[in-house]
Amino acid sequence: MRLINTTYINKLLAFQVFGLVILLSGCNSSETWKLYSDQKGFLNLNDSVEYMGMHVCKECHFEIYQTFLRTGMGMSFDSATRNKSLAVIGEDSILFDSYKNLHYKPYWQNDTLYLKEFRKQDSIEIHSRTEKISWVIGSGQHTNSHFYMSGEYAYQVPFTYYTQDEKFDFPPGFEAGNNSRFSRKIGLECISCHNRYPEFVLGSENKFTHIPDGIDCERCHGPGEIHVKLKKSGFLIDTAKYIDYSIVNPAKLSTELQIDVCVRCHLQGTMVLKPGKSFYDYKPGMPLTEVMDIFMPVFEGGKEDFIMASHFERLSQSKCYINSNKNFSCNNCHNPHISVKETSKERYNKVCQDCHQQNTGSCTLAKAERIKQGNNCYTCHMRESTSRDIPHVKIHDHKITIPPTDEELKKKRVFKGMAIINKTTFDSLTLARGYLLEYETYHPDPNYLDSANKYLQLSYPSDTNFYINALINLYFLQNDYSSIITLVEKIGVTDLLSDYLKTQDFTNYDGWTSYRIGQAFEKKGSIIVANSYYENAIKLAPYNLEFQTKYGGLLISRNKLSQAKKVFEFIISEDPNFISSYVNLGFIHLNQREIPKAEEMFDKALQLDPDNIQALINLATIYLYKYENDKVEKIIQQIKLLDPDNKMIYKLNDQLK
Repeated sequence: MRLINTTYINKLLAFQVFGLVILLSGCNSSETWKLYSDQKGFLNLNDSVEYMGMHVCKECHFEIYQTFLRTGMGMSFDSATRNKSLAVIGEDSILFDSYKNLHYKPYWQNDTLYLKEFRKQDSIEIHSRTEKISWVIGSGQHTNSHFYMSGEYAYQVPFTYYTQDEKFDFPPGFEAGNNSRFSRKIGLECISCHNRYPEFVLGSENKFTHIPDGIDCERCHGPGEIHVKLKKSGFLIDTAKYIDYSIVNPAKLSTELQIDVCVRCHLQGTMVLKPGKSFYDYKPGMPLTEVMDIFMPVFEGGKEDFIMASHFERLSQSKCYINSNKNFSCNNCHNPHISVKETSKERYNKVCQDCHQQNTGSCTLAKAERIKQGNNCYTCHMRESTSRDIPHVKIHDHKITIPPTDEELKKKRVFKGMAIINKTTFDSLTLARGYLLEYETYHPDPNYLDSANKYLQLSYPSDTNFYINALINLYFLQNDYSSIITLVEKIGVTDLLSDYLKTQDFTNYDGWTSYRIGQAFEKKGSIIVANSYYENAIKLAPYNLEFQTKYGGLLISRNKLSQAKKVFEFIISEDPNFISSYVNLGFIHLNQREIPKAEEMFDKALQLDPDNIQALINLATIYLYKYENDKVEKIIQQIKLLDPDNKMIYKLNDQLK
């Protein structure tokens, strides 16, 4: 009998599994294992193989299923119930944002969690908004953060429970005047690491038709359809002797590919996707570099710090990793099926002592001090530290090192640039895209734009989609709309639309480029061209409500009010909490002299956001029309607090006289 060939594999991937079993039934078990083990490459890496879900895996792997559910991954994400949440909520569990003068109070109603936002004036509640919390994200080993759904659109809410300090505070990025309240979008990048793959709506940023409830087996082992069908048909492999190629076992991968399984989520830097790839595309057993490159800032000198999910970045700087010829992986210390809380310190110490025997004098710490430290290698050499991106958490630094001296800590810490952590070779366009994304996502430092510009000027095929996208993105972030227009006109206004900006995918790259070009032409007064690019943006990404809003606003400026009205009504039908749509609909009704309807829209916008200046100004216009001058004066005072230099303050005052 000949070995499995390509045609044979294709048959298997077409799910003719029972045919395979029949073919193999003539062999004895030893021949069957040999035949199957000679296959090169895992069959479940094919895109057509379906995910089955952890409930199917547990039928055969129940013990592993039970222990995995207690790991950080197993507890990563779930519905917001008392059983999932670790937050201790009492009457005094209230957060106050002094910048926005807003209070936040989480509370339970039966088994449902809510968050109430409110504002008081002279002990009277003058604003209140309550949202039902749908999801808790985070294992609880460090944090529980929270999402809510507006229709099918996912957003983060402004409270997190930090379990190590047992305290409430704002989530990372919401502090120091940056509270985005209920509008921080939760997209595929976030969910795809903290969860198993959701059903994400193509052409959106944060719309989901289904969100699962936690990381499962297939995130590390790959989709299980072939594996399940083979086992249920009776086709078994002696895995003590042979590799079962129907499912990925990370232990059978090279060290580099093992690490890639972990790095996919335990290296949370700036993730630059390869052209044509999405966050769905990585599967265990394939090189991560086929899907994405991960950038992180590099520093030298001074006291080192690190982000929460920088495990591999820090490990890769360790002599233990470097001197092992990169054969030291996460699995040397961690069993992903067992919680770190249930892993004995002896397991971790043994990894160290296998190379650094206790009796060789490797440890220079006095015996008494070693005993005081619990005789744990990792206490000194993987020091517990705070992270620079998430407050109130302490984690072990995965850079295994001798503790720095006071002299070393006094050195100045210097930023050296961005580096791709998961590979050593790269091209100029990838570097440029990394700097652009870092600027947009984390640190709006103009030096990043300078670096992106430098790499874009290097030789690269300048007629490719991704080069054009990156260059327009750079100009847009620099507010250089003239350069965008010059580039578009050089390629051809219609040619760019017909030949380049036509790909619909999960990244919305071409949609974003169309949107940015539309803004550039609109700001320069070329309304018709802007309209064409906005229409292309919403054609490619119809559920990106920011695109829809910009297009609707342009229709208003062109006095196409009935068309604009349909756009904003569509947005509200999709996301009933999309504030700007109520403001725009109110403006349309106001222009059509439908005063009660306009007032209703502005009131709705202000119920959602009491500080929406445009809604306040428009509502003041209605109050002037109704001669309710006392209400106009209150609005003027509110705008003065929010934006003292707003010119409408003077116009409203003039109309009161």
